[in-house]
Amino acid sequence: MTKRPVALEDLLRFKLASDAQISPDGRRVVFVVRRADPEKNRYFSSLWMADAEGGGARSFTGDGHADGSPRWSPDGTQIAFLSDRDKPKSQIYLIPADGGEARPLTKLEEGGIQEIAWSPDGQKIAFIFRATPPERTEKARKEREERGASAPVRVHKKLFYRLDGFGYFDDSYGQVWVADAKTGEAKALTDAPFSHESLAWSPDSKTIAFVCNRNEDNDLNPLLDDIYTVPAEGGEVQRIEAPAGPKGALAWSPDGSWLAYLGHTDLEEYWGGANIRVLVIPSSGSAEARDLTGATDKSVGYDTLCDMHDVGAGASLQWSGDSLALYFPVSERGDTRLYRVGLNGGGFSPLTPANHELGAFSVSRDERRFALLLGTATDPHDLYLGTPEGHGLQLSRLSRINAEVLDEVELQMPESFDIPNADGGKVHGWVLLPYEKEEGRRYPCVLYVHGGPAAQYGGQSAPFHELQWLAANGYVVVFSNPRGSKGYGEAHTKAIKGDWGNRDWQDVQAVADYAAALPWVDPERMAIMGGSYGGYMTAWAVGHTDRFRCAITDRLVGNLHSMSGTCDFAWQHGKTWKGNAWDDPSDLWRCSPLAYAGQINTPLLIIHSDGDLRCPVGQAEELFAALRAQRKTVEMVRYPAESSHGMSRNGPPDLRLDRLRRNLAWLDRYLK
Repeated sequence: MTKRPVALEDLLRFKLASDAQISPDGRRVVFVVRRADPEKNRYFSSLWMADAEGGGARSFTGDGHADGSPRWSPDGTQIAFLSDRDKPKSQIYLIPADGGEARPLTKLEEGGIQEIAWSPDGQKIAFIFRATPPERTEKARKEREERGASAPVRVHKKLFYRLDGFGYFDDSYGQVWVADAKTGEAKALTDAPFSHESLAWSPDSKTIAFVCNRNEDNDLNPLLDDIYTVPAEGGEVQRIEAPAGPKGALAWSPDGSWLAYLGHTDLEEYWGGANIRVLVIPSSGSAEARDLTGATDKSVGYDTLCDMHDVGAGASLQWSGDSLALYFPVSERGDTRLYRVGLNGGGFSPLTPANHELGAFSVSRDERRFALLLGTATDPHDLYLGTPEGHGLQLSRLSRINAEVLDEVELQMPESFDIPNADGGKVHGWVLLPYEKEEGRRYPCVLYVHGGPAAQYGGQSAPFHELQWLAANGYVVVFSNPRGSKGYGEAHTKAIKGDWGNRDWQDVQAVADYAAALPWVDPERMAIMGGSYGGYMTAWAVGHTDRFRCAITDRLVGNLHSMSGTCDFAWQHGKTWKGNAWDDPSDLWRCSPLAYAGQINTPLLIIHSDGDLRCPVGQAEELFAALRAQRKTVEMVRYPAESSHGMSRNGPPDLRLDRLRRNLAWLDRYLK
């Protein structure tokens, strides 16, 4: 069958696999599959089940819901999962592992549930629950509408009062809860006015450990996470001594001796510049942690950006059964791979191949089988079984959830490059050529810059519909990981600390020079575009050069001065950029694209969302106003409040398609 290039609507045909969980005996794998419904303009997710021995995957729970976070009971007979079937409430459901009807376990009031975790003895399920304030429930909203009453006011007492993609906290906090696995009787184990996360059971099922920043000024000192424990039956919360610094993915060793977590101890690093490390302390606590990965100069985590899955999903840390090793993902040079390291720091090695992106993993009780979600630029995440072989894993594919689309559509594998930058280092990137290129012909070129900036493009490891679609429409697409990106060592990421628009801009210019010299590229028809920090760099670029025929800046950071008081996370003045916003803003302004708006002559399309709480819409408004006041060529596309900062990845389906159409129309107007 002759394949065709990717089309616009294919974006909504691809299914997304996530959260692969292998059964304790390693015989079956449950995972989540999300699909878009263009007619209903929403997403649905269901649980799928695969036989690890015979292969083949099938839908396990019914369609039409948001089912997720599956977790096997320790005896492997049932699966707990979250579902919105009791709208507007979210509940924990149980379903027999051999199939059958799912039944609700909990009967919680309206709110959000996260991080469900079975106790090792299978008697309880711990979880994080954030109750919706009574005045914010659906019932209260409908009653106000019937009375014609206004929405309740909000009172903010701390700087971290909202979160992009979630909304406003309204003095509600994620608390540690536990439910009886048979009766569903649930109770809160914490009630302090702080949000709790990262649950870990003790091997004897008597204690739950968790992470929380309970400092009074936790909004001003967000890196000061602590580890706490609480009896599973309820009782006094106790702090476990650990080094100061951010903490996550808490994991209690099977022998009860150790607590492992992901984090670092650089209390001056608020923008992701520090490598995330695997740190281990005795379960009784210690002021010093054993750093198992720091010497490798690799960062632990899922750091790859694309438009076909969320970033940072999936379990991050799992102990070996003998408590002598740990498994975790590492993002490096555009790949995300599963690694293993011994408790003594030895044996650090990758288990999955290069040029692939790991999306999730889990390990059977005997460590003879691994459930893995793996993908490449031409083959989105699918389920694989890994079995130990030599120093790695032998892989067997268990699912083909996108077979229908991939049988029709040909995705191209980008070509990689490494080029010198201005300081003797290297810039790693990739090129996608037009799908139906003609020998000897030169094409318009789009330079794409990723967000973060402490993230990475996947290149050959991660699928990216928008880039493939631009290539299918006759563009050479060039994208890279300049300084500031993850995956190339801590110095590479920290090189732009407090100095955006300097070394990162040097690298972007080097990539632009490289692209212009390619035999396929017409150097007179080049554009630059990007989102979030990529939107920042786009706006910065056109304020410092006229080489691009046009540009598209999406959900940008345009003014670091105003951004410091309007972003959803609390700004740490003097920690990254020098000075502060009230009496010493010169460093913030120096690094702001708005400061150079008078030099922008390139036609600029500005895209932003009213619901963006990470880079609020005022960032776009300020730049648009400055350019329009100068009668520059500029347009601003403003998406409604139901879209957020991550609209290109998980926004309403119709708006995602609209954004792509507008992007292509703008590029065609000036480059074709």
